[in-house]
Amino acid sequence: MIDILFVIGICAFVSFASVFGMLFVRNKFGHAELAKHNDVAGFIHAIIGAIYAVLLAFVVIVEWEIYRDTKAKVETEVGAMASIFRDSRVFSDVEKRSLIQHELIAYATTVVEEEWPLLAGGRSSEKALGQMHQVFKYVTDLKPKDEYEKLWYQELIAQVNKFSDARNQRLLCCNEGIPLFMWWIMILGGLITISFSFLFGTSNKIPYALMVASLSCIITLVLLLIYALDHPFRGIIIVKPDAFVEQLKHWKLYLLPGG
Repeated sequence: MIDILFVIGICAFVSFASVFGMLFVRNKFGHAELAKHNDVAGFIHAIIGAIYAVLLAFVVIVEWEIYRDTKAKVETEVGAMASIFRDSRVFSDVEKRSLIQHELIAYATTVVEEEWPLLAGGRSSEKALGQMHQVFKYVTDLKPKDEYEKLWYQELIAQVNKFSDARNQRLLCCNEGIPLFMWWIMILGGLITISFSFLFGTSNKIPYALMVASLSCIITLVLLLIYALDHPFRGIIIVKPDAFVEQLKHWKLYLLPGG
């Protein structure tokens, strides 16, 4: 609800400021004088609008791909953990496989409760890192008893490596976002596009004010969308630890008596 009010407030402010700017230019030069240049101004404004629209579309696509890629990396990490948990059940060493399974549960709990809030600041949990290393240690301590277990042990090692790589990839996504210079380009481009719309002359100012307000509002909405997607782990639209939470539920049900 707060996010919606924030978006509405920003859009309303920019729209009112744009209409005020349009009325100021109109009162200063007069709509009759501005109308003399409507043809030329319309042609130039169309070019500026097209270039700016392409820029915004490109950035939105890039940001959405970063968001989807980050979410896929989280799911890959959880998938590798689930495979380790499942594959460990093949081995006859009950004590070692129990240690692996409980350490995976502890790791996932730490990620959800401790590490996820830290990701918003580009940081990670040392505790979670230590637990991941502990999982690796428990796996390497496993001693296959026969050829069947040796075959599964190779798969288990591969999943542990995949788990580690996926975690590293997830942490690298913390600092992904649009460079500050590009933000300045987008904001300046928006100001130019909106301000250029003030240079048209029309006899009826109410429809003209509505058009200017609509243009300002749609540009602001797209910029807010980009802002919301800018960092996968902070902002309005973020990647949540839902995959970890769901996997934890499955594991805890499995470890229950009779599970």
